[in-house]
This record gives sequence, C-alpha cells and structure tokens, in this order.
Amino acid sequence: MKKHLARLLALALTAALALTPAAALELEGAKALLAEYYFQEIPAETLALDDLEALLDALGDPYTFYMDLEQIHQHDQSVDGPVRVGVGITVQSAYDGGYRITAVAPGGPAGEAGVLPGDLLTAVDGVPLSPEVDPVSLVPGEEGTTTTLTVLRAGKKLQFHVTRRKIILPIVTYALRGDAAYIDCDSFGASTAPVMEQALAELGEAASLFLVDLRDNSGGTDAACAQSAGLFIGGGPVLYFRDRDGGYRRQSLPASYPDLTDKPAILLTNENSASAAELFAGVIRDYGAGISLGQRTYGKGVAQRIFDAQSHPGLFQEGEALRVTTSRFFSPAGTSNHIVGVLPTLVISPGHTEQAALLLSCPPSDFPEHHLRLELAGQSFFVDLSTALEQENRPALTELLEALPPSAVVQHSTGQDWTECPPVSPAALAEELGLEGFSPRAYPGAEDSPYRRELDTLAAYRLLPNLGEEFLPRQEMTRAEFATLLTVALNPYYGPGGQFLDVPEGYYYAGPIHAVTGLGLLSGYGDGSFRPEAPLAYEQLVCTLANLAAWANMDAYDLAAAGPEEAALEQYTPFPAWARPSAWLLGELNLLLPGLEPGQAVTREEAAALTCRLLERIGLIWG
Repeated sequence: MKKHLARLLALALTAALALTPAAALELEGAKALLAEYYFQEIPAETLALDDLEALLDALGDPYTFYMDLEQIHQHDQSVDGPVRVGVGITVQSAYDGGYRITAVAPGGPAGEAGVLPGDLLTAVDGVPLSPEVDPVSLVPGEEGTTTTLTVLRAGKKLQFHVTRRKIILPIVTYALRGDAAYIDCDSFGASTAPVMEQALAELGEAASLFLVDLRDNSGGTDAACAQSAGLFIGGGPVLYFRDRDGGYRRQSLPASYPDLTDKPAILLTNENSASAAELFAGVIRDYGAGISLGQRTYGKGVAQRIFDAQSHPGLFQEGEALRVTTSRFFSPAGTSNHIVGVLPTLVISPGHTEQAALLLSCPPSDFPEHHLRLELAGQSFFVDLSTALEQENRPALTELLEALPPSAVVQHSTGQDWTECPPVSPAALAEELGLEGFSPRAYPGAEDSPYRRELDTLAAYRLLPNLGEEFLPRQEMTRAEFATLLTVALNPYYGPGGQFLDVPEGYYYAGPIHAVTGLGLLSGYGDGSFRPEAPLAYEQLVCTLANLAAWANMDAYDLAAAGPEEAALEQYTPFPAWARPSAWLLGELNLLLPGLEPGQAVTREEAAALTCRLLERIGLIWG
C-alpha cells in the first residue's frame, strides 16, 4: 500500500489500460502520421509492415499505442482524478478509537454535509469501527443511497447523513505532520497546482519544510507540473522538449510567477514515480529548492501527443485515437530522466523513506541540545536526536546516516552554537550514538584510492557493481565489467541478446552488454565479437562516456551535434581519429583524466571515477 495506508472511501470501478487492436484506424494514414511525428527515425522495414498492430509492436515503445473510447476516458481520469461513487473522504489507518479523516473532496457530499479533515470517523450507519471493522466495507454503496457517518470533533460526537454520488477523487491532499507540511500528490492534473498553493498558504507558517510525496505518482500534464513546481522556485525555465530533428521547445514560467516559500522541499520518490513526477523532481533539483529521499524513479522521459478525430478528422473515427511519443523532455539544467530515472539525494529503502524524511523536518535552532545538522545539496536540515534515537526511529536514523554521500556535511551539537561544531563522519557519529548495524556504503580495498571521493559517492548511491568480494580498484577493468558498471549506474532495459558471437546468453555480463550496446554507448568489433574479457582501453572509455553525455544531457548533445573545428582536434592527436571528437567533447566538459594515454588499459577506479564525474557534471547525481 502507498504511503500511510490511506484509503479512498468510494466504489472502485477502475480497469487497467489494455491495448486493443487498432482495427478501425486506416493503416497508411497512421504510417504517415508516425513517420512525421514519432520522436525518432522509424526503420523502413517497420514502416513496411502491413498491420498497424504489428507496426506499433515493432516500435518497442510502450507509450505509443492505439486507444479506444474507454481507454481515452481512463487516460483522462488517470490525470485529473478518477470518478467514483462515494462520499468523498480519505481516511488513515485506525487509532484512538476510529479512522482519522485526512482529506475531504471539494464539492463532495461529505464536505457539503459538514464533515471536516481531522474528524475521527467512529461509526458508519451505527456500526462501530475498529481495526477489524474497515470503513471501506461500509461506506461505498449505490448512487443515490444515504449513509450516516458518526465522527468525533474536539471531543464532541456528531452525525452526518450523506447521500452517495459520483465524485472526482482528490489527487492532492495535505496535512501538518509534526513540523512538516505533508503534501500527498498522486498525479499532476488540473487541481494539483491550486491545491498545492492552498497547502503552502495554510501550512507554510507552521511548518519547517514541505514534504512532497511523489511515490506512485504516474505523472500528468507538463503544464500542471510546471505550475506546481513554480510555487517553490518562482519564474524561469522548467522544461525543454526536443523532437527527432533536434529542435527545442522551452516551457517557462513568467518572472512574476509567485514563489510562495523559501523553506526547502523534501520529495519522496520510488520506482513508480514517473513522467511529470520525475520532471517535478528535476526542477526542484536543478533550482536547489530541496532534496529527494527514496528510490530511483521510473525513467519515463519522453512526451506523447494524442491524435484523434478532432486533430485529424479524415483519419480517425469518433472514439478512437493514437497516442504517439513525439519528443524527449529535459529538466531546466538540460538533464534527461529517460530510462535512467531521477536519483534521489539519499537512497533509502522503502520501509524507511517516510520516517527518515520526517526525522529531517526538525525546526532549526541556534543552540540546540543533542541535534544534528546536515548540509545536503545546498540546504540545511536538522534532526532532534532525542526523537531520532527512540527505538522505533533508530533503524531509519541508521539508514539515513548510511545514505549520506561524501558531499554531505554532518555536525553534532550538544548545546553549543553550530559554528563551534566541527564536521563529523557518519561512521564516527553512528559509533558515538550506539547505532547497531550501521554499515558504511563503501567497498573494501578502496580506502587509499586517489579517487576515494568518487568511489564513495557511487557507493552511497548504490551505483558500484559487485565485481567480487572486493572492488580491487587498481585492477584493470574489462569491457564486460565496464558494461556492468554502466548498467548499474543507468538502470537501462536489457535488450535482446545474440548479436555478439562471444557473448553467450546466461553469462553475468550478457544482459549488461546488450543493454549498453542497445543504447549506442558501447560497440563491438567488425568481426561480430565484443571481446568481453579484453581490458578497457582509455579511448574506449572516453568514447563511451562521450556518447553517454550526449545521450543524457541537452548541452552535451548540442556540443556533439555542432562538433569541433578542425583546429580544436589538434591537441587530441594522440587519440585515434575515430576517438578525437569524443575526447574533444569530454575535454570541453573538463572530464578527461590527466596522466592517461590512448591505448592504455584503465583500472576499475579510473573508470568508476570518470563515470562518477560525468554523472555529476551532467546532473544525474543530485547536488
């Protein structure tokens, strides 16, 4: 279950989006539409297929598909909130003799009857509620029927007679949780920005920061996302679209857009945070308006357009449409989240994500007693250790300290001013606090590496692959090991195998090699081999990371597209001719490692260090 076991008291009528055969859509017209608008060149053999369903399947794009009337309706509801029959309240799990009402749908029957957020629901139609008696089994019913809700408000018992009807369930709810203003955002639709604005206005003064929960948020519209993010950053660019011809369209908020808070945001993300939710995280990251806790997001960085009878009346019949991926999108700093997702500032397990975020929401104090101060991504966060060291919070505090990257600064005050508190390492602090089970995220054997910062950064983000009992940083890295490193760092899809004669299926490196070669980052040899056990040469490392930079970052893409002038390549003559443009690109990004020469085999620590610097330089590592 998502978040705090919230339950929407309405009759569940949803059905999963299922792809249906594109029977009515005329084939040749659809081909012409795809050939004109699809975000990348479609192979001629794919366009030659004589069945539209087969053509769409051959694209291998889960976001481009035929839609019938029911799917169009489901798509609309997934953005602006599903329509249900119910009373329009959200409750939290049982405590204090009932179920706390955390949200009331605007314009819903419960709200019109007088039910308020914060009321404690104790009975439905006279049936007392308990942990064993779930209101979800009592409140839903047929449209037009009436139910009686019994609540406690400020110690007073109240009853409300509520008539069930169709309502749009809220996609954003908010409440004060301790010192944090908790905003639960399920999607980015028409109501998202207005409700977020209400949350900032109503809770901003009482809260130390804003905790925006994007877990399981599948996206929405770019406009709603931009308007919502603007409340935290004000005006400025929030999004770039790039079509297959390399043309850009920028979406910006005006300079007059209201920046409603200077307090930081903590975003909660997981593997189901997608699309517009990832864009929102990218805006907060790029503007330095907060941090993110949780897991790497889904990795949907492409935008779609829906073509239907209104846009193309001669091609479509009423009640059918084609959803087509038309562009990639990029964050304000030009970083893509496509496939790679958005890495959180702190990688925390699902069971501790919310708890760790709440520990960081302590208000600041000049002379705190037994507090921590954490400097992360340009923001300061505070932890009250009297609360954090309670038995139920110790595991979350332990993982919070484990997840800190080398860029974080930690201070521990026992009553003195922060200027008198020297930084302390997470490991030393964990020992001082008696946190059993603390396990630093580092690989044995890398302690004396000149690239210790980069190796520890990758370890903090869980981006170093398991290459044996020890990382052995000075051992030469093979091409297969480098492919494995890249797949851990980028989290790409594993494509079909079989394209290399010396990469048998079932070997540990087969999937990673297919993934990175499928993205066009690393290539094989002309004889059909990949040579997985061969040492990785410096020029191969340079070319692969230059390809990655151009693929994942808008500025690097534009640099690569423009290319170097002939004179600019002269300083890279030690490189083979085919590698010089890549060496130039990394040189422009200030990413070449001094002391390495083409033809030289690189070590694991050198490959990992340069990969880490690239991920930081192009914005994939937060802060």
